[in-house]
Amino acid sequence: MSHLIIFDMEWNMGYAPKTFDYHGIEENLRGEVIQIGAVKMEGQEIRDTFRVTLRPRIFRKLHHRVAKVTGLTQKEINAGLPISEGLRKFRAWCGEDAVLGEWGQDDMPVLKQNLFLVGQDESWPGKWYDLQKVYTAQRPLKEGEGMALETVVDRLGIEKEDSFHDALADAMYTAKVMQFVDIQKGLETYPDDEAQLKALLCPPDKDRHDFISWPGFVDGETWRTDNTMRTANCPECGRPLKPDSADLWLSKGKNCLYSIEICRQHGPAMVWLRRSQLDGLHYRFARATEKADKTAQAKWDHEKKAAAERARRKREAEAAERQNGGRPQSAGRPQQKPRPMGHKMG
Repeated sequence: MSHLIIFDMEWNMGYAPKTFDYHGIEENLRGEVIQIGAVKMEGQEIRDTFRVTLRPRIFRKLHHRVAKVTGLTQKEINAGLPISEGLRKFRAWCGEDAVLGEWGQDDMPVLKQNLFLVGQDESWPGKWYDLQKVYTAQRPLKEGEGMALETVVDRLGIEKEDSFHDALADAMYTAKVMQFVDIQKGLETYPDDEAQLKALLCPPDKDRHDFISWPGFVDGETWRTDNTMRTANCPECGRPLKPDSADLWLSKGKNCLYSIEICRQHGPAMVWLRRSQLDGLHYRFARATEKADKTAQAKWDHEKKAAAERARRKREAEAAERQNGGRPQSAGRPQQKPRPMGHKMG
């Protein structure tokens, strides 16, 4: 295996959301990188370190929450390298054959988005790892144990020499945590994107069949219209399922859709769709099916009625708004200020 780069980033956020166009699709900017820290490892050994402060060009004013968490100042980021130059410097230090790892899955989407926004190749790096998964695969958590980096550092008795939420310090702490596991083994057995999605869609306690996935979509709403994704086969006989009379899909959280479809011979079956966006730019969708027993059918009937009632109330509210001259019925009530975009906290 080529050398592993363990990296961490701090990023600024805006006081108002920011969107950008990614190949015709509007995406939310998660944050703008203001600091990168990294550790180069060969096997279990730390060989080199990297640190750079970047000057943002979109969110130029340092958000007060980011300043409080990181300790960075407006003066420091104003004196940083231009973000495009800093990202090129980081990539050159890593090397083209490097693989990257981070503690969690927060930083890579921000890195990919920022590479795209400065006109650099967002397909780099082609391989990266969530080192929390590598760690817990070999050191499973006990009940009540948390996974915040500082919590794990304390649990392992690692000396805390530097403050957390500094990019290089966090990368170094992560490297020291990873010295408690077999890194090579962890990376060799690491599940790919499809395997991770399958684990979410087809957990051991569910009898789901015919898993299939589709990678590389820019539009996260493709699953709502793509007939290939929405048309499944009976989990018992393999014949094509037909939508029920409503042809309704309901949401379970923000990344799962489900419906009931009918087999003429074996009756109703649940069809599940799930999506993931690990790099912050591209979606992978997956589908699986399972037999719908009487309990599942009763639950579906209840949820379908509730969805129909919500849709009715929404139509009535929209009609009332039109009659009110386009003003919502809640007009005149004080509006809450929008919450700023989130920053990683652990």
